[in-house]
Amino acid sequence: MNEALSRLLGRSNRPDPARADRAGEIADLVRTTLGLTAQTAVTVQELACAEPGCPPIETKIAVLDEAPRRWTLHAPVSEVDDEVVRKILTTRPEGENEPR
Repeated sequence: MNEALSRLLGRSNRPDPARADRAGEIADLVRTTLGLTAQTAVTVQELACAEPGCPPIETKIAVLDEAPRRWTLHAPVSEVDDEVVRKILTTRPEGENEPR
């Protein structure tokens, strides 16, 4: 996240153990919901978006296996609800096809 946006959002670039823990919980939930092995790479990232019409913070979930998939949630990692994750994964297990 760039420094100006960090100040605007009241955030810093320092590591946040609570955010890292929650990202790990979400990755585990993705593995369980999709029936993935522990060896399947799952990433959960909180990203800033400066594009017009884009929320300031979004969470990107990616499964990096034979058929890579990704999903975007328009909320910070700390606000991502387990039920929302389950719903997006079961509704669109193939991931999002449109570029964001």
